[in-house]
Amino acid sequence: MMSQPALQIIIWPVRPHHTDAEIDADIADGLNLLLGADGLIGSWQGKKYEERFTRVYLLLWSSLATSHTFFTSPAYTAFHKLIQPAMNGRTITWQQHALLSHSAISSRQNLDSILSSPAVEVAWTKVVEGGVAGYYERFNETVVGVLGEEPGCDGFFISPLIENPQDQMLLINWKSVDVSILPEEKS
Repeated sequence: MMSQPALQIIIWPVRPHHTDAEIDADIADGLNLLLGADGLIGSWQGKKYEERFTRVYLLLWSSLATSHTFFTSPAYTAFHKLIQPAMNGRTITWQQHALLSHSAISSRQNLDSILSSPAVEVAWTKVVEGGVAGYYERFNETVVGVLGEEPGCDGFFISPLIENPQDQMLLINWKSVDVSILPEEKS
């Protein structure tokens, strides 16, 4: 099971800055170390729409073990040191992994289609204690229909977190940031 590809979400808050180029320069060397890690087979980046100074990285590792190998290596120590000026005392959230191919909607093909969209919503759902076994059946009965009828939604990816299967990683493919915001949220 753990030799399957693992998707990791990193929430990376950075210091307030005037331009993206300023932060890009601050994190370039550290980011190059991370993106050159053995076992990393794909990466995507974006920003939190609601928090201008927060970056979101999705890292696809060949396995959970390759992710852990990087984060316990001297390369991670160097990475951590290099990014400190951009962090300015903030901390990164790293401990969020999900396996690919847990179900049909967590396949690599489905993930690739989600990540090629103009706007990806990263959401977490929480399954009630003892309810993981029936969760996907209920998800398919309700959420799939709702998202399928939403004109701005072009698909989604969902898989349980390795760290706690009651937490579900949900990525939603939106045609734009504007269509991902409910009408009452826009006013």
